[in-house]
Amino acid sequence: MKRGKVVVLMVLVTALLLSLAFSSNAEAEVLVWEYKDYYDNEIEVKVYATTEAYPGDTIDVTVKAEAQEDLHDVDMDIWIEGTEGEGNETWASDKESVVSGDLDDGEDVDEDFEFEIPETADPGMMVGHISCDWEAEEEVDTDVYEWIVHSFDTAFPMTYLLNKGYEDLQEDYAELQTDYTEAISERDKLKTDYTSLKSDYDSLTATYDSLKSKYDTLESDYETLSSENDALQKKYNSLDSEHKSLQTEYDDLESEYEATAGELNNYKTYTYALAVATVIFVVTTIIFAVRKPKTV
Repeated sequence: MKRGKVVVLMVLVTALLLSLAFSSNAEAEVLVWEYKDYYDNEIEVKVYATTEAYPGDTIDVTVKAEAQEDLHDVDMDIWIEGTEGEGNETWASDKESVVSGDLDDGEDVDEDFEFEIPETADPGMMVGHISCDWEAEEEVDTDVYEWIVHSFDTAFPMTYLLNKGYEDLQEDYAELQTDYTEAISERDKLKTDYTSLKSDYDSLTATYDSLKSKYDTLESDYETLSSENDALQKKYNSLDSEHKSLQTEYDDLESEYEATAGELNNYKTYTYALAVATVIFVVTTIIFAVRKPKTV
């Protein structure tokens, strides 16, 4: 994961540096070629041009030339060339004249040109082409001078034609890289959240298991107590039934007792009355016995 992020960062930095380089050079003319050869002591030539462009653009080219001695019949032309049809064909602009005539020693020329690049030009390096011939006075023998023709004809890398389609793809790629980086960041955040939630879930699961174990124990205890309660309820119902039966028997006995007690009270009253009557009778008998009349 860390290696992937480093690669993405390197790609983005490279794309940024390229874009900065392109933007800094696209509008500016820079030195793209300077004549350095056998006759550079006779004429100095420098070419400045826009270093990057797109097919269909118009580029600016500046040619600066300076004679290092008197030159006759200087004829200098410049043009640009490139390929099209995926390298199968070539195209070339019209030739533009830089100098046509004599140049005195130290005389300079500074000419600006605009070249239009075909829409069909292939992306890649476009070349500049410059040709020049002149006559310079040379000593061909002792104190004998003649005007000798010198020349050069050369091509040089000048302007890089950018690929608009490729750049659009690069922009899309950069956007995709940004989206990818954001997606990776969001994924990492979600992964962190998931890890945190997973930890909370595991903790809650452990708590649930603990509570479930306690619940199962309490449920077992409840079932045991419920079973004991049912047994006690049966005993209570049985005792209640026996109590009610005994209560009924008690009530019957109480009724019999009350009835018997009533009869016993009546019997007691009768007994008392009989005893009193008996006592009275005995006393009366005794009295009559004691008072028995004397015989004559």
